[in-house]
Amino acid sequence: MEPDGDRGRHAPLRRVGRLRTARPFPERTDSLRYGVPMSQSTLRQRLAERTLRIRGGHESPYFQIMRRVEGRDDIIRLVRGEPDIPTPAHIIEAAKRCLDTGHVGYTPPGGMIELREAIARKFKEDNNLEYDAASEILVTAGAQESMAVSLQTLLDPGDEVLLATPHYMAYPANIIMAGGHIVYVDTVEEEDFELKPEAIEAAITDRTKLLVLVTPNNPTAGVITAETLSAIADVVRNHPGLVVISDELYEKVVYDGFEHISFATLPDMWDRTITINGFSKAYSMTGFRVGYMAGPADYILAATEPRHSLSISTSLPSQHGALAALEGPQDFMAEMMEEYHLRRAMMRDAFDELGVTYGEPKGGFYFFANISGSGLDAVDFAAKAVDYGILFSPGNVFAEGARKYIRISYLAPRDQLAEALERFGRLWNDCRSGR
Repeated sequence: MEPDGDRGRHAPLRRVGRLRTARPFPERTDSLRYGVPMSQSTLRQRLAERTLRIRGGHESPYFQIMRRVEGRDDIIRLVRGEPDIPTPAHIIEAAKRCLDTGHVGYTPPGGMIELREAIARKFKEDNNLEYDAASEILVTAGAQESMAVSLQTLLDPGDEVLLATPHYMAYPANIIMAGGHIVYVDTVEEEDFELKPEAIEAAITDRTKLLVLVTPNNPTAGVITAETLSAIADVVRNHPGLVVISDELYEKVVYDGFEHISFATLPDMWDRTITINGFSKAYSMTGFRVGYMAGPADYILAATEPRHSLSISTSLPSQHGALAALEGPQDFMAEMMEEYHLRRAMMRDAFDELGVTYGEPKGGFYFFANISGSGLDAVDFAAKAVDYGILFSPGNVFAEGARKYIRISYLAPRDQLAEALERFGRLWNDCRSGR
């Protein structure tokens, strides 16, 4: 899922998403199984071309690194975006009560009406957005399904999608599977990886249908400020056929007084914006797999059948957990953010002392750190880090041009994080001294 080519700092300019085709599987050492030659199965030979374009697969350097740490308990893993803070007990209890009653069947494809009503209240109170619970909100199996369904609902073959890069890996995959054509729009460390309106404008053609906004951003931890969002809305307004996915999954995980603004609240944007959110990051509910999208009623109606065809409905116990998350006490979130503030400060202090640079992490729980001073590229640096007992993601997982970056999370208890940063310091200094 990695685009070809390097880019200069100011290359807003169109970069078509030609994704690297996967290398063939290595041949099996056993020559026959059930009488069939085992170099490749018939099914493997019949894979769709689009599937080959999205496969990173077990032969990629990233997965080779992951295989090296399988079964090892000496590795401090700062690689995933999965909160380590426990799910609040009242959320778990709500899901258990649903299981205990035996009410574990299907729900309507749009989700429990009680949950959609709670989501509508959340939109009004938190985001100043008005949505009708029955017709303008669709509950999905995680925010990622909302994204996939939206792309399948909107895109015709060859439609262009503008996507800021570095980017979350699932977006290119789902754009390709939906038949879309990716146009990458650069963001840079020196601007804290903020997507700029002039870069968007430069990338628009008569084939452009969709702009994807992800703020706060994964992997860069950048945010789009109110001023920049307003300027982006001006660009969108000047292109009547352009519609927007606003991925706001990390809206609750922001720092330094930053106020999250939903793109759909801006003048003329409600009618052309799909707002996507979920429960994984704000409530430590990754395994529950509950997300949602909101938009105009006629769009939500159109998206409901593709969603129904994919997975029918979202797990009922999970929906009860999500309802409890919205209707229950919210003090958990303040405690969570206090902890993340402390961890972010620990990582910033360590990197500043070592001379590791980064875009200012204004949202989420990552640093997208520049490791060019180590003398290694991201894959080699991440592979070497395993020998020091730490695991993080090389930047080229998120963009081929990000080979001098790593994404490292602070989703570990502070004692483990302190140990990980001490190990990182030894790794950094050894690389700098040529060891």
